[in-house]
Amino acid sequence: MSTMLERAQSEGLPIHTLNLEADERLGIDPFGVWDEATEVGPLFYSPANRGFLVAADYDTIKTVLRDNASWSSLPTTIVYTKEEVRLSVPPINMDPPIHTKYRRALIPFFSPQELTPLEPRIHALTNQLIDDIIAKGECQFTADFASLLPARFFLGWLGLDDGDTDHMFHLAERATFEFPTQEERDKIENEIDAIVGDLFARRRKNPKDDLASKMITMQVDGAPIDEKMLVDMGKLCFIAGQETTSTQLGYIMWHLARTPEDREFLVRNPEQTNAAVEELTRYYNTGGPAGRIAKKATTLNGFPIEPGDRIFIARCGADRLFSPTVQLDREVNRHTAFGLGIHRCLGSHVARIEMEIGLRVWHERLPNYRIKEGFVPRHRYGAFMQQLTSLPLEFF
Repeated sequence: MSTMLERAQSEGLPIHTLNLEADERLGIDPFGVWDEATEVGPLFYSPANRGFLVAADYDTIKTVLRDNASWSSLPTTIVYTKEEVRLSVPPINMDPPIHTKYRRALIPFFSPQELTPLEPRIHALTNQLIDDIIAKGECQFTADFASLLPARFFLGWLGLDDGDTDHMFHLAERATFEFPTQEERDKIENEIDAIVGDLFARRRKNPKDDLASKMITMQVDGAPIDEKMLVDMGKLCFIAGQETTSTQLGYIMWHLARTPEDREFLVRNPEQTNAAVEELTRYYNTGGPAGRIAKKATTLNGFPIEPGDRIFIARCGADRLFSPTVQLDREVNRHTAFGLGIHRCLGSHVARIEMEIGLRVWHERLPNYRIKEGFVPRHRYGAFMQQLTSLPLEFF
């Protein structure tokens, strides 16, 4: 059986090194890296580390993510690392038909009907954070707002607001951004497992009106979910519920703070906040490694695929191809920020509500802001997504 590199060379597939572990440009201009990758072509081969294919446009990504017969999430969705690192975060690392059963068990908890009663809590948290920022007279947005809003809301909803929320957010960050060995990854996950497992145990004795109390009632095939599986599902909620919204909010505000006309547009037109969230999520897609492993021999864009081939889903670059400019009131917005197909993000509605409410209230109370002079943005790319590490703002 020929290797991916040999097939790429023989078939004339473009070869371009996309090294997500070692490319220093990801810390300086990550979107330049993604834009460069999309210019190579809709499908190319990267010889970095263990070697992997890259799906770099919307149609190729859609083909892979919706072809569950050919492409698997097992043994891991992280395909670009030097060493293989496996995750235990179901239902992400599951294939049908098992995936279908466990996802179906979770879906009711993340529906709009379930979340609407929680909106006043998001409003209250947003106002509390802005009160603190006004009292200080300055703002490091990623730390003072973007991190705290989703962490405090989601941990409270999950049932963990009585613990050390700062430590728990730090754990979610480590799970999201560090490039650990399998041993180090297991250590992080084990600590999160202990927190989530203890929460579930407490809720069995003393149920409350929170997500954990609902999750322990889940059943698959008419039987309660195995404890380890339940804790693994809780771990995914713990990580994704905090960090994903935080990183996206950081990039949205980075754009608005350095683009006065767009900031002023939202201040004048708050009813366009939903559309603006969609557009800026598309343009600054933080999405990480929705990688897949080929289950069987097939073809992709005419290229021969063999079982075991790895493919990385370059969602950020693909979404920017849709339009190279930002239009906050865009009516039709096709993007992959929340994924495509059966693994599409279950918490997308949660993230949208948090970002929409957070930005609306922010612009009502703090409409005039800009980036502090001399700020040099730094970014990092991790196991699940990329992040703007800080964003100092001043008000006028």
